[in-house]
Amino acid sequence: MSELLSLVRAGRKPVVGMVQLPALAGGANYRGESFASVLEAGLEEAGILAENGVDVLMVQNLGDIPVDMSATAVQVAWMTRVTAEIRNKFGKPTGLNLLENDAEAMFAIASASGADFVRIKIYVGAMMTPFGMETAQAHNAIKARTSWNAGQVAIFADVHDRTGTPIATGGFEEDVEFAVRLGGADGLVLTGKSYPQTLDMVARARAKYADIPILIGGGVTASNFAEVASKADGAMVSTSMKDSGSAVGRFIPSKVREFMAVARTVQDPPAA
Repeated sequence: MSELLSLVRAGRKPVVGMVQLPALAGGANYRGESFASVLEAGLEEAGILAENGVDVLMVQNLGDIPVDMSATAVQVAWMTRVTAEIRNKFGKPTGLNLLENDAEAMFAIASASGADFVRIKIYVGAMMTPFGMETAQAHNAIKARTSWNAGQVAIFADVHDRTGTPIATGGFEEDVEFAVRLGGADGLVLTGKSYPQTLDMVARARAKYADIPILIGGGVTASNFAEVASKADGAMVSTSMKDSGSAVGRFIPSKVREFMAVARTVQDPPAA
């Protein structure tokens, strides 16, 4: 079983730290930087997160925004190497997301790198994103996982992610059902356009499927982590640990430590 799923099912409320890579070869912003520099940047971010107590790592190609609808061969190759190096060096459960929403490419990377999970942002239905219309990847994800003997790689599916607008949907609850019952997602990632909307989405998904693992995908801070953990099974975190107030920026080790100190009081409450 996926290590992230095991942590969730054990009630550990894991914190997933986002390793945001600079532009990869094949991406819109690539200007000839060496692979070594990309790997160094990824290892540096992963090191700050891992060495300051973050439970799980997730590699994402943030530097490639604006993205196309599918990943290139060289993006897959570079992401595979970076993900494998991070996984092997730090020994933490390590997942990945390609912002191209290319599930086949994500499973190619996962199957070769030893990744523990993938996050797929448009899993069922369709969304109008800043870069155009993107459509469901459930078929491609399940087919790739089955074909490439990657059954240990968990699928965490976003439903109505904040970076897009749902198209021709029967509603949030219906799309949650499609993601879980028809699409076979192992868990959900929920992120509204505001923190209150995120909590509302979690409550509605939980009412539909009481036992489905749910991670909150954004807007989580040290000050609200206890509430997040009371509603969901864990969180993906980046911005609140950085120097910039946005996903683009540098992790500050002291901010990571402070966040994880708060998280530990929730994950390991003192004995009564």
